Amino acid sequence: MKYATLDELREAVERNQGVLTEPMQEIRDAHGAGRLGIHVRTNISKALKGLGLSHYPEALPEYQHVPVRVYKQGSPVGDLIDAVLNPSPTHDDELRQAVSGGDAELLRQVRELICG
Repeated sequence: MKYATLDELREAVERNQGVLTEPMQEIRDAHGAGRLGIHVRTNISKALKGLGLSHYPEALPEYQHVPVRVYKQGSPVGDLIDAVLNPSPTHDDELRQAVSGGDAELLRQVRELICG
């Protein structure tokens, strides 16, 4: 087990500039659950939000080997992920600003991470 608690996972996310991808198994284990039923996944999602974290995919996977991106809400990378995942004219402006600000490579990497 990599993380004993979700707090440890949150600390790892923060140490990694606000974003970290882990197999669902690691997140489940940090939550202290044995199985990945719908109620466990819902509770994990709520617990992560309570720690200021979001995740992608939005619906946590039921299989333990599926990777999940966990990111800090309100962080620069969290805002960029949010802009990519939630289309809107405002988010389009944020993405354009990120690219024009010399962050084109970062945006390319985020798209690659999110879209595969």
